Amino acid sequence: MPEEKEYMTLEEASVFANIRRATIYNYLHDLGIKTHKFGRDRRAYITAEDAKRLKEYEATPWKTKVETRKDTPEEAMA
Repeated sequence: MPEEKEYMTLEEASVFANIRRATIYNYLHDLGIKTHKFGRDRRAYITAEDAKRLKEYEATPWKTKVETRKDTPEEAMA
């Protein structure tokens, strides 16, 4: 990152991690990363540390444990 920021938008994070913005939403879910909103700003932000995690996950997804997704309604209720 050229300038060290505490938070960055999802668009900035996609450029930083070199992944499509649409892919970020899947990665946020997989890694359990929460987004933040500030004041009246409609954009979603993540921390710079979480952006680094996204970049690391993109490079080596097999090293990171991800949350399991509930695919069927029966699993979702369990």
